[in-house]
Amino acid sequence: MAILHITFSLSTQGSIKHAIRQNQLQRDESVLSVDDIFSIGPLSSFEERKNWLEGYLYKDNEDRELYEDIHEEWKKKMAGLTSDVDVWVWYSQNTHEEIGLRLIMSELIDKSSMVFGIDATEGLKSIQPNMMIRHTGELAPDLLMKLRTEAKRFSIDECQRLAKEWEVLKQNSSTLRVWQNGIKHVAEDTLDPIIIECAQRAHAELNEEWLIPMRIIGETLGTIDDYLSEEFVEKRLLALAKQGLFEIDGDTKDMYSYQVKYVGK
Repeated sequence: MAILHITFSLSTQGSIKHAIRQNQLQRDESVLSVDDIFSIGPLSSFEERKNWLEGYLYKDNEDRELYEDIHEEWKKKMAGLTSDVDVWVWYSQNTHEEIGLRLIMSELIDKSSMVFGIDATEGLKSIQPNMMIRHTGELAPDLLMKLRTEAKRFSIDECQRLAKEWEVLKQNSSTLRVWQNGIKHVAEDTLDPIIIECAQRAHAELNEEWLIPMRIIGETLGTIDDYLSEEFVEKRLLALAKQGLFEIDGDTKDMYSYQVKYVGK
């Protein structure tokens, strides 16, 4: 039986492809990535989402074209999917991949009766109990290979429930969602206090007046027990600067071409 593996990042896709090659399984297995970050941006339609990402995150046409190309590849693969292909969805317990799982189910509901899920967060409890991850892309190929034994088939009822949950998610106009034992819609500025706290801590630890944005962004992403993009945190940092909470020195068009200083109010 042929298998189509579906992942939610290019890093996971690459690692699974590597694991398949290493174990000589490539004849009947392929890997498709839905490369996006579903914790941010509108979900109502592809066009609305693309426009938001273009205006909010993408820095050039190359980012936009890559997003469109990946989406087109996904559409073609789904259109050509036959019922004799088993689908394995790889995900872990974070907002991005849990939403992705629900999107996938809405696409597969009439296309495949054999859908399996590999919940990496749950699977690691038995094969690597001391390891904590924020997203599946953090796992090396050998660990992904071990997790194959954790694949569980979704029942038709489970597939339908997840597909319905996607429809509900689409109707909410929020542009930020977090994982709190489930998917929760929150205001776009919800994480701002964490960004400020991380900036204050970085100033104190480094004893520096000016900081590179990546230091604050990295601290923030390390504090949040979820999967977000660097670009989103940077956008919130710049929004806080516009509010007068940070000073900026340099060109903000490039993350590595400016410095910031927390000044408060």
